[in-house]
Amino acid sequence: MKKIKPRILAAGVIVTATVLSGCDSAQLSLGSDEADTEESVEDVSEEENDAASDNSIEEVSKDDEEDTTDDSTEDSSEDESEDDSNETSSNKSTGELSDYDSAEMMDGDPLSQDELDEFELFLDQDDNYGFTQASFKDAEHIDWGYVLAYGADIDNCDYSQEAVDAYLEASDYESVEYDLIALSGDDVRAFVESKTGITDFDASSVSGFIYVEEYDILFSQVSDAYDKDVFCQEGVRNGDFIQVVIHTGYQTNNRRITLQETGDSDNPYRFVSNRELWEENAVKIIEAPIYQNTGTITCAVISTTQGLKAEIIVDNAVTCVASLGFRQTEDVDIEQYSDVLEIEFWDVDNDGLGDMVAILSDGDSSIAILCMGYSNEWSEGYAIGESKVTEWLGENVDDMTADNVIEYILDHQDEFEAL
Repeated sequence: MKKIKPRILAAGVIVTATVLSGCDSAQLSLGSDEADTEESVEDVSEEENDAASDNSIEEVSKDDEEDTTDDSTEDSSEDESEDDSNETSSNKSTGELSDYDSAEMMDGDPLSQDELDEFELFLDQDDNYGFTQASFKDAEHIDWGYVLAYGADIDNCDYSQEAVDAYLEASDYESVEYDLIALSGDDVRAFVESKTGITDFDASSVSGFIYVEEYDILFSQVSDAYDKDVFCQEGVRNGDFIQVVIHTGYQTNNRRITLQETGDSDNPYRFVSNRELWEENAVKIIEAPIYQNTGTITCAVISTTQGLKAEIIVDNAVTCVASLGFRQTEDVDIEQYSDVLEIEFWDVDNDGLGDMVAILSDGDSSIAILCMGYSNEWSEGYAIGESKVTEWLGENVDDMTADNVIEYILDHQDEFEAL
């Protein structure tokens, strides 16, 4: 069976990663307090870190008072300073070596071409390929649905018909229609620990799988698809940490994979993070406001052979791609509008899903593209715009701004619905 790692939306529902118009995040819900929550978590973390730092300093100071004189303390400080300057990554965290949110590589010695070739082979292995497909800031944020989608080279475990029946009862399938994957919980937990160091992994948390707790088995069904080779473009090493910039055939953006060497020849590296380098292809980055709201959504405008598109960025990962054009049009020459002036979000049709308004310019005039949010059992995202809506807005909105477009649509719902 040829394989590709799919994008998994729900148990039993698989969409290959080539479908880039769908969203992975809740950006269609514009009333979320997620940003505020993230800030409060960061604040707590910083306070805890500061407190921990203060405590450790206080403990060192007390020890110094009891065991050393002022002179010896001064000498010790100088020695510690020298030790810090020579400190290697073996006693530094990856956070000290590399800022995940930065698009830059960590400091280190460049990898040779032979080393890059070796990492290509490593990342192309069935047990490692899934780690290249989705972003994660650290091992705790890995989407294991990508990693385990086709079994990750873990052998199917023995299972009874009763276990399969329990799986089918919990899934959307009435029978086994495709290739059945059955992974024992013990095998999955051992795999996760070997690849990341995480212990006591919750097997029921794997997206795209049904976990049958009674039998401690994860079940899924897959169909034939195709792998895309991993290409390592550059890399650096700092102590036992390695970073490589990779590209796979169907993905738009490069990725920066961070690994940590283990010293175990059977399991030489653990996965630390996977950062999508979305900035490289962006022709413009827009902090798009939510209408009459203090929140913003980061959008990266990219130019493709199919025209302009807007990537929605959350935690430095592309969660959605919207086409800024039309399915079919005879009256609007979309290609002449090559500059995106604004992007703004709001639920203009009151269906509970956020919609995207983009203002495009050709230097002399501007048009509005409306991409309606959609969600169904297969995917969610923003639909390609319709030229008749753009023409209607062009005839009625004098000052073509995103705010004015949204206000006009909200004030003329009957006309809008008639379109």
